[in-house]
Amino acid sequence: MENTYLKTLGAVFMLLLLLSITFNFVIDPYRIYTGPRIDSINKIKPEMDTHLRMAKAWIVYDKKPDRIISGSSRADYGLNPEHEGWGGKGVYNLGLSGGNMYEVLRYFQHAHAINPLKQVVLSVDFYMFNTYYKNTPDFSENRFVVTFEGVENPSFCYINKYTSLFSFDTLLSSITTVKSQKRPYFYEPPHMENGQRHWTNRETYIPVAGGHHNFFLANEFAHMKSWYLIRPNYKYSFSDPETGESRLDHFRKYLEIAYKDNVDLRILISPSHARLWEVISAIGLWDIYEEWKRELVRINEEVAQKYGVPAFSLWDFSGYNKYTTEELPALGDLNSKMKWYWEDDHYKNALGDLVLDQIFHIKPGESGFNKNSKIQQGLTEYFGIVLTSKNIENHLKEIRRAQHHYRITHKSDFAEIKDLAEKVISERSHPR
Repeated sequence: MENTYLKTLGAVFMLLLLLSITFNFVIDPYRIYTGPRIDSINKIKPEMDTHLRMAKAWIVYDKKPDRIISGSSRADYGLNPEHEGWGGKGVYNLGLSGGNMYEVLRYFQHAHAINPLKQVVLSVDFYMFNTYYKNTPDFSENRFVVTFEGVENPSFCYINKYTSLFSFDTLLSSITTVKSQKRPYFYEPPHMENGQRHWTNRETYIPVAGGHHNFFLANEFAHMKSWYLIRPNYKYSFSDPETGESRLDHFRKYLEIAYKDNVDLRILISPSHARLWEVISAIGLWDIYEEWKRELVRINEEVAQKYGVPAFSLWDFSGYNKYTTEELPALGDLNSKMKWYWEDDHYKNALGDLVLDQIFHIKPGESGFNKNSKIQQGLTEYFGIVLTSKNIENHLKEIRRAQHHYRITHKSDFAEIKDLAEKVISERSHPR
C-alpha cells in the first residue's frame, strides 16, 4: 500500500514537473527559447527585465549578430538597431540596464567570441567607471564563452540554458508573463526582438511617476546616492584602492580588442539632460568628470597609436545644447510630454536617432568642432563633437561657459538640484 502511494506521488510529481517545464518553454518569459510568440499569451516579456543579463547572453549566443549596440540602459532605451545608418544589417542592442564598464566589456567579449563583430556602437557614461559601482546581482561569468583573458571559459556550458526550465523562479515569471499581457503599462513589449527596450515603454508610466518633473527629481536623488556617491564610502574612483583594478583599464581592453580585430567601433558619450550634469557638479565630481573625458581621449589615441591606425571616433553628445536643455513640465503636471527625454539620464528614441545620424554621417555638416565654433544664447552650437587631444581642453571650456549660462537662465532647476545635493552630502557627513 505504502509502495503504491509513493509511486503515485512520484508519478504526480513527475507529471507536474513535466507540465511546469512545458509551460516555461512555451511561455518563455526571458525570450531565450524559440517557441511561438502568441498575442495575449506570451508575446510581451516583462520578466526579461529582471533577468536581462541571462537573457541577452543567451540571445546573443543564438542570434550570433556581427553588429551590436553596447553600453548601459541609455543605449538600451535610446539607440535603435533599425536605424538606417546600419545599412539594413542585422544588429542587436546589447545595452545593459545599470551596467558598469566591466560588465559591458564582458558582454562585448562574449558576442565577439561567438561571431567576430564587424561594427559596434559603444555608449559610455560617467557612472560606469566608478569602481564602487559593482556588478549587478544577476551578472554571472558562467554565461560567457570566453574568460576575461579571452580564452575558452571552462565554466560555460550550453546545456545551462535549459536549466531555467526547471526553476520555480521561472515558473513564477511565466505566470507573471501571462498575467501581464493585458496590463496598460505593457501595451508594448519592454524589450523588442532586436534587444532595444521599446521606445514607448515609459509613456504610461510618466503619470504614475507623478509627471516628468517628479520623475527627474527621483532619478537625480537616486543617482547621487546609488550611482555616484555610493554607500558606505560615498566616493567615486576609477580604481579599486585594494586591488588597483581600474574601470579605465576595462575601457582600454575593450579598445585593444576592437583595434586588434579591425572592428568598426564608434564611441559616444550619452546626450543625457543638462540637469544630470548639474547633479555631477553639485556633489563635487565635476573635476573628475572632466578628467574622465580626458582619459577617454588619451586611452583611445594611445591604443590607436599602438596599432598604427587612426583613432576611433569618440563623440561627445553631453553638455548644454538645444536638446539637452529641454524644459521640464511644471511639478504636478501629469499630462505634458517631453519631446526628447523620459527623465534626465534616459533619452528617447527620437534623440537617439539624431545621435546615430551624426556618428553614421547621415546628415554630414550639421555637427563637428572647430576653433571657430560659437556659443549662441549661451548654448553650444553643435550637437555631437568628436573629441581629440587637440580640442578636448577648448571643448571642456565651452561646456563650462554654457553651464554658467544655463544656471542663470534655469535658476529653479539649479536650486532644486542644489537642495537635493545638500541632503545627500549631509547624509554622507552624518551617516546613520
